[in-house]
Amino acid sequence: MVLYSILVVIVAATTSFANRIDVVWIPKYRQDNFQLMEVGARIAHEELHHDKSAWTLQSMVPERATSGRDQIRHVQNATNLNAQIILLSNNAGRAIENYTKAANDSGSLVVTYDSPLVVGKDAGESFHVAPVDFAETGKVMAEMALSILGDGGGDFVIMGSSRRSTNQVGWIKSLKQLVRNDVKYSKIRLVAGEVYYSREDNAEGYKNLTLEIAQLKKNGTYPDLSLIMVPSTSGAAAAAAALLDNELCGIMKVSGLGFPPELLRASIAGCAPQFALFDNLDLGYLAYHASHELASGKVEAKDGETVSAGRLGTRQIETDPYRDNAFWIKLGDFIKYDQSNVERASFLECIRGFCGSKEDTEFFHDKFIEKYKSKVLAIIPKFTGMISLLCSLLLATYILSSRKRRSSVFGRIMVGLSISDIFSSAMMFLSTWPIPTNSWLHWGAAGTARTCSAQGFFLQLGLCTATFYQATLLLYYFLTIVKKKRESQIKKCEIFFHLVPCTVGLGTSIAGLVLELYNPTSRGSVCWIAEYPAYCSKSLSCDRGHNAILYQWWFLYVFVCVTFLWLIIAMTTIFCKVHAVEKKSRLYSHSPSGGNSHDVAMQALFYCVSYSIPWIWAPIKAAIDTADIVFTRPNADDAVVALSIVNAVFFPLQGFFNFLIYLRPRYAQMRNWMSNRRVVVEVRDFFFKKIKTSSSKKQAEDVTSHEGNHTNVDIDENNQKIRAESKL
Repeated sequence: MVLYSILVVIVAATTSFANRIDVVWIPKYRQDNFQLMEVGARIAHEELHHDKSAWTLQSMVPERATSGRDQIRHVQNATNLNAQIILLSNNAGRAIENYTKAANDSGSLVVTYDSPLVVGKDAGESFHVAPVDFAETGKVMAEMALSILGDGGGDFVIMGSSRRSTNQVGWIKSLKQLVRNDVKYSKIRLVAGEVYYSREDNAEGYKNLTLEIAQLKKNGTYPDLSLIMVPSTSGAAAAAAALLDNELCGIMKVSGLGFPPELLRASIAGCAPQFALFDNLDLGYLAYHASHELASGKVEAKDGETVSAGRLGTRQIETDPYRDNAFWIKLGDFIKYDQSNVERASFLECIRGFCGSKEDTEFFHDKFIEKYKSKVLAIIPKFTGMISLLCSLLLATYILSSRKRRSSVFGRIMVGLSISDIFSSAMMFLSTWPIPTNSWLHWGAAGTARTCSAQGFFLQLGLCTATFYQATLLLYYFLTIVKKKRESQIKKCEIFFHLVPCTVGLGTSIAGLVLELYNPTSRGSVCWIAEYPAYCSKSLSCDRGHNAILYQWWFLYVFVCVTFLWLIIAMTTIFCKVHAVEKKSRLYSHSPSGGNSHDVAMQALFYCVSYSIPWIWAPIKAAIDTADIVFTRPNADDAVVALSIVNAVFFPLQGFFNFLIYLRPRYAQMRNWMSNRRVVVEVRDFFFKKIKTSSSKKQAEDVTSHEGNHTNVDIDENNQKIRAESKL
């Protein structure tokens, strides 16, 4: 076990270094989906460059949606900085080509993502990282239009956001060709075969254009018009907002390419029945990995080369079928969204901080916040944790205050167990306070990333060492009852009783810091080993806490399960031994019990129960609290919430139960002593009553005798009177 802990620390501390590669990231403009792409690029960046002092990634973000001039200026700046890689999403059309060519000639590698350069290599582009096939984009939009308009068909229009966006131009071209030429889509009609572009390339411009299109239906120009197809996330969000704000969802729908949090309100209201999008974070992740492979000399920008892309596996560099003298790498396929999965997708984006506009964020919080954020989970551990903390402090103080108690192996094991619980109970008492304030999933969060890591470190230390001390405590009972070991014999190996729990606990706790595993738990009230954002392993990629679910089991739950197994084996063996002793005792001495062995075995059983009650809930919760259950099975999610509350009640009470079990024999002794005292009192009262009764009888006899003497005197006097009267 010691070797295991040392290995964990070594693996966690191992870092890999690569040649320094300076990267400049230039998106189209500042919007949530492009920020997610940048997050993906930074995740890949950190995977490839663990030593943060040995690399730089600089983001140059155009502030305006009409960002052509800003992008040209940023490309010039990147060239002047001698950037090795320029990652660009083209929003300047062909106007930027001379500058990208100059950058390439000066030694910078130009790789585009999302939106390519029109002439490819002739403009200095090494290759383009495409989210999907352009032809596939047109097909997906055509299928969604057919599904929304129904079997009877209908009219729709295309609303573009920019004529300079080369990817949109390709998508729209593909859609128009399918609608015109494929008999499958013969019942849906593109109004006048035109694409409507806003006069202003911003949200207000898109909203105004949406209202103008809706007016074409209302005034009878196109009575069958009922769908606006928008091949851009910004345009789709603005169009949906315009329909919602003006209560036009009954006559007009919007579809196309949309970002789930931005279309959540519209989807629930029926304004956006279906929409699609590629994986933004994975696009940025792939773009960075591919450009890194190129800059490192591992691949060349030519057809047939295989690029390694981390967790995404490998991708092929291929000849671009839509541009001359150009190459591309395709990410994958579209993800379609509707009412069945938009909430889950929005949640996964929102916990990353990408909830769309202020209105979108407020809507999500108002509608779903109570489902994910509970005051109960934050408040309950403060009470139960405080109770356990006080009990563990009392127990440790009580044992250490007596030389006899602290000199025994059992006493020192109980002190170690109590100190472990002091760490964990104190962290449970702090509850959500150390969690970063920007974690809206946790009520009462008031900390920072550092306070969160500190809480996770001490909680892991306390929980892990307590688990091993619990197993050690049972080992002590096993050696005492089954193996008949004397105290002096057990003391020879006592050092391992403390060395193993402390080494494994400290080793896993340090490893958790190195691996950045300590984050706010998804349904808990503390920082511990968790992926961040919550449930991120089931969707995109995690910013922190990579493989946290596995580490939860490797660093704690495996030990808990092994301890439970050891409890079953050891207690079965102990009671079999006690039963054999009792049987022999009855056979030879006619004694009704096995004496002290039975009492010790019962004490061991109570300690096992005190360990099982708090710990049985946590592994079950960890096994079922996954994104699939949380977002796809509402009834199961209710069970997860209930289980989380039960866990919040019992999990912090380990020290309280240990305190009660430790005092149980002393309570029994005191009860027996008090019972014996009652017998003495009863005997005393019995004899006192006898004495009192005898005394009362003697007094009664004396009184009777005295009264009898008085009677005899009276009789004599009467007789004398009678005799005197007779003489007269």
